Amino acid sequence: MNKPNELISVHNPRVKKWAALRLHKYRQKAGLFLVEGARAVAEALLTQQPIEAIIYCESLLRTDRARHIIQLAPSEIVWRVSKEIARRLSERDDPGEVFCVCRHVDVPLDALPQEGAPLFVVLDEPRGPGNLGITLRTAEGAGADALIVIEPAVDLYHPTVVQTTVGSLFGFPIARAPSRQAFLDWYDRIWGARPETRCIAAIPEAEQDYAALDDLVRPVFVFFGNEERGLAPELRKRAHVEISIKMLGRADSLNTASAAAVIICDIVRKRGRGRFAVPQHLRVKEGFEQPEKSSEE
Repeated sequence: MNKPNELISVHNPRVKKWAALRLHKYRQKAGLFLVEGARAVAEALLTQQPIEAIIYCESLLRTDRARHIIQLAPSEIVWRVSKEIARRLSERDDPGEVFCVCRHVDVPLDALPQEGAPLFVVLDEPRGPGNLGITLRTAEGAGADALIVIEPAVDLYHPTVVQTTVGSLFGFPIARAPSRQAFLDWYDRIWGARPETRCIAAIPEAEQDYAALDDLVRPVFVFFGNEERGLAPELRKRAHVEISIKMLGRADSLNTASAAAVIICDIVRKRGRGRFAVPQHLRVKEGFEQPEKSSEE
């Protein structure tokens, strides 16, 4: 690799632009977001995302994977920075080994799969960044075909969302419906009239337990409601079945991320297949493997 570009001052205009991406209004205006951590940056590279900059501090490098990222990336987008700059960009007390600046990765609803028997996870106006990030990671990791976020919602590129996905944000179809009506218009046009489509609504008070679900080898939509007010009536009307997770302890329900993990994994298991036939760890290219012992994440 050629000698990287170098920045040492936190007052550099480029550094100020990167640091501004920690704020929602600048992410929206620029169409960019900041990614921290070697694992997430590796996923962005492996899935060929539109990366504008790879940023690292030499003294923070700890793993071969981080060094491999820097060596593999095109030299014109690689920037070596001071520890002070790394701290300015970081959301952590201990900054990650490497950062990247990436363009937004969500796609229009019409770019989602329209044939076969996909599994769509639909979040109705999610408000908690941790819930959104963990649910996204679960949906991708379990093998769902896409995630749909109905807005207004927490920013998909909020630092907490990006951090909790640990790279699952990349290479996984994610669509942001600008409104509930926009989602319903798309759903009714593409999937609603098909007799094989099945919609499942996760409702805490539903009588049917999720474990009783069957006949799932077909197009499936799973709806999860807002953490405060639940699932909107318009979406409940589309549901063919309502399910819940029967609680046996003192807690009467789970949060969205936990409920989604239980239900999505059960549906994928019953369908007998996920989005990929080969497990993720067998698809990773040499040099990008998860370190056996690492303090990077």
